[in-house]
Amino acid sequence: MEQKDNVEQKHPDDFKDLYDRYVKKINDYLLRMSGDPLVAEELTQETFYRAFTNLRSFKGDKVGAWLFRIAHNLYIDEYRQRKHFAGAEMLDIQPAIYPGDLPEKHLESVETQKRVQQILQKLPENYRSILLLRDHLGLSYDDIAETIGKSSSTVKVTLFRARAKFRELYTAFEQKGGNKVER
Repeated sequence: MEQKDNVEQKHPDDFKDLYDRYVKKINDYLLRMSGDPLVAEELTQETFYRAFTNLRSFKGDKVGAWLFRIAHNLYIDEYRQRKHFAGAEMLDIQPAIYPGDLPEKHLESVETQKRVQQILQKLPENYRSILLLRDHLGLSYDDIAETIGKSSSTVKVTLFRARAKFRELYTAFEQKGGNKVER
């Protein structure tokens, strides 16, 4: 459950708290959407800049969904400008290593994350976005609907289709022995 924030009555120290609470989530979302750490960092900074400059106009009570909507819209604008995926190459995301982990388990985890990221990049933007918002970040259907500007029922249907497409691509990837995934 997202904490409610009355941001229009807050001062800069409170915005810093808001920033600290959401910056990692926003950056992670943008990184997985774009596949490019530099684009993600730039869009994350722009998200919080726009949020800070528009605090007075915020009327809702779910500031997290508002921040994700800003980030989502900035990504869509960036995507349209470039007219291609900025993140065609693989991300270098390293999973956490816990004491006692076997090297094989760590390697398997790294390979799985690379495989998942590669498949995510093959999904249409709307599928990738909804999958990340729901399954990776754990946002509610209502918060996702607010973020992407669609109804909750549209979010549920699109999420179902996105999961099915992801499974299809993942299965095809596995059957081809980890070679290129076809759309």
